[in-house]
This record gives sequence, C-alpha cells and structure tokens, in this order.
Amino acid sequence: MPETPQATEAGLRSAEEERRLAMLAADVQRLEDLLDASLLYVHSSGVGDTRESYLHKLSSAALRYQSLVFADPRFTLVGNTGLVHAQMRATVLRGGGLHPVASSYLAVWHRGASGWRLHAVQATPLQVA
Repeated sequence: MPETPQATEAGLRSAEEERRLAMLAADVQRLEDLLDASLLYVHSSGVGDTRESYLHKLSSAALRYQSLVFADPRFTLVGNTGLVHAQMRATVLRGGGLHPVASSYLAVWHRGASGWRLHAVQATPLQVA
C-alpha cells in the first residue's frame, strides 16, 4: 500500500528535526547520513558550503551552534521532493565569538531508497530582534 501524504510529510518533518538536532550537537556522523553529497548550503551571510566544507567546519569546531531553533516551518511535497520554508534563530560560535543569526530559509530534500537527503539550503538574513 502506498504511503499517505500525511505519512510522507511526517517523514520530512522528522528528517528536518533530526538535522536541527545534529547541527546543535555537531553530530557529523548523523549529518553525513542526512546531507546529500551534492549539498550546497548558502548561509544567510552569503557564504556557500559544500557537504564536505560544512562537515569540516563542524568537526573542527570552526562552527558551533550554541542554540538553534527552526520556527514556523511550512512543508511542501512535490513527488519525492520536499521543500521546507522556515525561519532559523541561532547563536553560533565562530571566529572566537558568539554571533546571533536570524534567517529565513528554504531547504530542498529528496526522498530516495535510503530515505530523505538534504540537497540544498538557501538562507536570507532577517533583522535580529
């Protein structure tokens, strides 16, 4: 029996929450499972990372999330592609200092035989309140 749209969306919601928790914990092994090899992650600063460069920043402690919230997510399914529109609020440790981050982002996921994999993130800065 085919999966219902509700079950498919629940799987995408779960993958996005797993990503958030793995980012917060700097769990590179879990992120390796979630991030596709073709990942392009464009931060709200405009800096772009590949899967390898992003994982290196986390594993080397060049980037650490002290707090991380994904707020007001909206999930859209198009076949085996899932789009997540949300806001991210974080405090990150980089360059020896703590920095507040507030952004709106679009995450593009694809569901294949091994489950949901993140292919792209594009973030836009928001005013930090």
